[in-house]
Amino acid sequence: MRAFLSLYAGARRLGLVLCCGAMLLGSNASAGLNEVGKAPPSVHRLKLFVDPQLADDIGAAEAGRRLAQYVADVNTVFTRETVRSFVFDPVNDLQLIAPAAAPQCSHSGLVNGEIVVCISKSTKGYSHGGLAASWTFPQKGVAWNLNWIAIHDPLRLSRAITKAAPESTEKDYLGRQLKTLLHELEHVFGAGAGEYYNASAVKDTTGTAPQADLALMSDTDRYWWTRQSWRLDPLLGTVFEQRRDPATNRVITLNMIRFTEGTKANINTDWSDWPKYGTSKFMAGTTATQVRITDRGTGAALPGAQVSVWRNAGTSTEQPMVLLAQGVADEAGRFAFDWACGFTCFNSAKSTLLVKASAPGRSPTASWFTIFDAFEQKAVKGQSTFTIDMSLGGVDNVPPTVSVSAPAMATLGQPVTIAPAVVDNVGVWGVKVAGAGGIPICTFEAPPFTCTWTPMTPGMQTIRVIGVDAAGNSAMATANVMVNAPTDMAPPVVSVAVPAATGVSKTTTLSAAAQANSGIAELQFIVDGKTLCTVKTAPYTCNWTPGAAGYASIEARAVDAMGNVASVSANMQVNAQVTPYRALAMKDGEKDVAEQLLTQAAAPAAVVVPKVRTAVALRERSGS
Repeated sequence: MRAFLSLYAGARRLGLVLCCGAMLLGSNASAGLNEVGKAPPSVHRLKLFVDPQLADDIGAAEAGRRLAQYVADVNTVFTRETVRSFVFDPVNDLQLIAPAAAPQCSHSGLVNGEIVVCISKSTKGYSHGGLAASWTFPQKGVAWNLNWIAIHDPLRLSRAITKAAPESTEKDYLGRQLKTLLHELEHVFGAGAGEYYNASAVKDTTGTAPQADLALMSDTDRYWWTRQSWRLDPLLGTVFEQRRDPATNRVITLNMIRFTEGTKANINTDWSDWPKYGTSKFMAGTTATQVRITDRGTGAALPGAQVSVWRNAGTSTEQPMVLLAQGVADEAGRFAFDWACGFTCFNSAKSTLLVKASAPGRSPTASWFTIFDAFEQKAVKGQSTFTIDMSLGGVDNVPPTVSVSAPAMATLGQPVTIAPAVVDNVGVWGVKVAGAGGIPICTFEAPPFTCTWTPMTPGMQTIRVIGVDAAGNSAMATANVMVNAPTDMAPPVVSVAVPAATGVSKTTTLSAAAQANSGIAELQFIVDGKTLCTVKTAPYTCNWTPGAAGYASIEARAVDAMGNVASVSANMQVNAQVTPYRALAMKDGEKDVAEQLLTQAAAPAAVVVPKVRTAVALRERSGS
C-alpha cells in the first residue's frame, strides 16, 4: 500500500482536480434529468498538445505511436465501463507545442465533441499534476496541467531505475500517467466533483463518543469496508501495484480498473440540459435528508434516540467539524434535517457528513455519509430521500474469534484458496482478507467467507484476516504463504502484420504469430483498446470491419500457459469508403471499375499494392 499512499499524498499536494462547477455553462432544464445513465454512445476526438521536449529523444512519429497506445489503454477502460469512447489520429490530433503557447490549453477555441489534453515536461523526475474542466458535460472539455517525465511505450515498460527516472517507467505510466489521465477524463464527463479522495482521511473532531475517524487505510473502517470497490476507480486512487512483471502488470491493471456506479451514472448521462444548480433534483436537493434508527437485534424502529449531525467545514479535512443538526428520532425512528449544502457540496471536503446516535442502555454508534452516497441513492437507486441507516444495540465489548486456513506454499500467478473462520457471541458484521500493504483481497459482509487469491509477488507473503462484529469490536489472524516463482517466466515472442490502410466497411484480416516455451494459451487482437478476437490456436488471424474512418491502433497480446504476457502493436489508416455511382445492378464492366475504385480508396494514393506493416516483440525482460 506504500505506492497508494505516495500517490495519494502527491494528489492532495498538487490539487489534482478543478471541480467542473465553475466552468459549466447553464442552459434551460428539459430532458436528461429523468434519464440518468441512459445517454446514447458517443465518440470524442482527443486533441493532444504536448511539450516538444517530450519527443526530443524519440521523434514525432514514435511519440504519436506511443500516445496512440495511451489512448487505446484509456479506451480499454472507458468502452468497458461507459458509453463513451475516444479517437486519436497522431497525424492530425497531435501538436508538439508548449501548452502555454496553445490557446486551447487556456480554454480558447475548443470544439464541441472534442477534448483537449495538455501535457508539459515534468522537472521533478516523475509525472504529476492534473486539472480538468468541461462545458455542459461532455460537449467539450480540457484536461491540463499534466506534467510528464517522458512519453513511455506502454508495451515496453521497465522496472529499471536511473538518475533521470527515479521511478520506473512501469510505475510512472501505470501509477501516475494512465491513472491521472483516466481521473481527469472522468471529471470531464461530470464524475467525481468533490473528489472521492476527500473522504479517504477525515478526522473526527466532535469530541462525542464513539470516536470514528474516516480512514480508508484502516482495516476496520466501516464506511470504507462496504465500499472497497471504490478503490478500483481512478477517481479515488490507483489499483497499480508492482506485481509480477511490467507486461503482466499493465494487463492486470487495465482489467482491474472499475468505475463506481455513481461514476458510471454521471458519465453515461447527457448533461447538456444541466439546470440551474440550485434546482438539480439529483445533486443539489439536499434538504430532504433523514436518519433512520433501528434496533440492532429486531430491526424495529427506535423512537427517542438522540441524533447529532456534523459536516466538514469545507476548508480542510483537518479542520473542526461543524455541528449541523441535533434532535430526537420520531415515532418511526426517523430524524430529518437540512444538509444546508446545495451545490457547494462539491467544494473540497464540504461533501462529508458524520452522524452519531445514542439511546439509554445501548452503545452509541456513528456513520459517515458523502455526496457520492447521496448521488448513488437518488440517481442510481432512485430513492426519493437521502437516507442514513443506523442501528443501536446493547453494550458488547467481546471481540470475535478469528482463524484462517491457507496453503503453506503457492506459485506466482496461480490461484489458491484462503479460508477464514470468524465467530462472535452476538453476530459477525464483516470479514476482510488483506495482503501486502493492507490491500484488500476479499471483503465479505455475509458468509461464505472463502477467498480466492492469486499471488503476484514472490517470497514470503503474510495474509491477514480481520473480523468485525456488529458492535464494532475486531480481531485478526494471520498466515504466512511462501510464493515461489514458476519454472518458466520467459514471455512469449509475438509479431503482428496488418495492412497499412483499409477502408470503412471493408473486411480486413489481421494476422499474428507467437511462440513460447510453455506454449501459447491465447492470442488477443485488440483494436483501439477493445478486444476484437481471442484465438486459442494457430493460425492467429482475425477479421475486422472498420466502422469509421480515421486511425486505428492494433495490439496483438499473447499469453502463454504460465501466464506470461507479451504485446506488440501496429498502426492502420482507415480511409472513408467510396461507393461508386450506380452501385446496384451493375453490368460486368461496371463492376470491374467499381472494384478498382474501392481498392484505390482503401489504399494510400501512391500505393498500388497495399503495404503490410509488421511489428515484432522480442523475448526480453526489463528490470528484475
